[in-house]
Amino acid sequence: MLPHYHRTFECPLDPAEQGPEFELVLTCCRSKPSQTHFLRQQELAAIGLNTRQVLELGIRHKISPLLYCNLRSHPAGTFANELMDKLAEQHQRNTRRALHALRATHELARAGQGLRLIVMKGLDVAIRAYGDLAVRHVGDIDILVDPEQLDSALSVLKSQGWHLDQPEMLSSTLRKILLRNMHHCILIRKRFPTMELHWRATWNPFDFPMDNWRTLDTSKKSNIAIPGLNNEDLMIYLCLHGATHGWGRLKWLFDLPNVLTTHDLNWPQLWQRADRLGAGLAVQQGLLLAQKYCGINLTPEIKSGFCFSISPSQWKAICSFQQGPELWIEYPPARLKLHKWITRIQTARNMDALLWHCAILFYPNIDDYRLLKLPSWLHVLYFPLRPALWAIRQLQIRQMRRLKTIKNM
Repeated sequence: MLPHYHRTFECPLDPAEQGPEFELVLTCCRSKPSQTHFLRQQELAAIGLNTRQVLELGIRHKISPLLYCNLRSHPAGTFANELMDKLAEQHQRNTRRALHALRATHELARAGQGLRLIVMKGLDVAIRAYGDLAVRHVGDIDILVDPEQLDSALSVLKSQGWHLDQPEMLSSTLRKILLRNMHHCILIRKRFPTMELHWRATWNPFDFPMDNWRTLDTSKKSNIAIPGLNNEDLMIYLCLHGATHGWGRLKWLFDLPNVLTTHDLNWPQLWQRADRLGAGLAVQQGLLLAQKYCGINLTPEIKSGFCFSISPSQWKAICSFQQGPELWIEYPPARLKLHKWITRIQTARNMDALLWHCAILFYPNIDDYRLLKLPSWLHVLYFPLRPALWAIRQLQIRQMRRLKTIKNM
């Protein structure tokens, strides 16, 4: 009998079906185009491209800086001046955001000596995988802090001018409820990207557990003053994060080929840890998508951990997330939300993770509080009222989608 990595594991999605503009975007998955991608970019330019659609794809998938760094390598006039000017503006804006994000991490590292901190992705991936801070789109500054030091970290950040976007989230009356339901809080500072301060890596504490902080294996290499995850944990975390959001942005997918070519990965160790965390499906999904969309070569060693049969409905859901409006990433339609929940249930590797996925449906969160602010002595009512509050929010989200659709028409 052949080893299981010789079975057929393929991504059935065909990126070419989404048009030449989408194909052009896929050829820009690296900070510098390969010879193959460079030639294909020229061919697509000769065919004729919808400039507005290329710009919309860059914004929708948060990859405009990557597009600019690829397309500027061609002779002037290869691509429309309007396209290049708009991409240049977005690249310059991203450069400023990257420098502010770098400054924020340096300030936190200096002022927060003694704090146990980790950069989860973002700047760490930009430097280690892309080799340029400005190439990877800067969204949030993701910092993981030891839960026992959360208040200390918040105190340091407050002294530096950061303030909580939702101060009621960590109030004394709601603190225990929300810390269990949420995994990060958002901090804002003028002229800086928002910061997500995490007290655990993922929403489900059993997906990427870090109970014993002292044994957490972080990267020895750090160019941003705060260490990042080791190579294997970084790949697993990137795939978990992408899969959690249905791979709805190409930005998350493009991280994978860049990490693969710049990091030495111990694949037996990676697959062993992924299996223990229940992350094997997410990693397999990400690698198969990167093979189809970005042209990476999956060696037998990489494929050695492939063991999941990914159904057509799962691939269809990923395609829906990629082609749907950006609003779906945070507020997906009921069918896609149900699909994500069922997938998590199917891949849960222990009873704790399974029970958490089920119980969290009935556990109050910050949105319940913002919709109905009850006095502290009535907080117990959030539990029986949860279904009604959820239904009201779904109506609000539906209205938001309708207004967004009308605005884009």
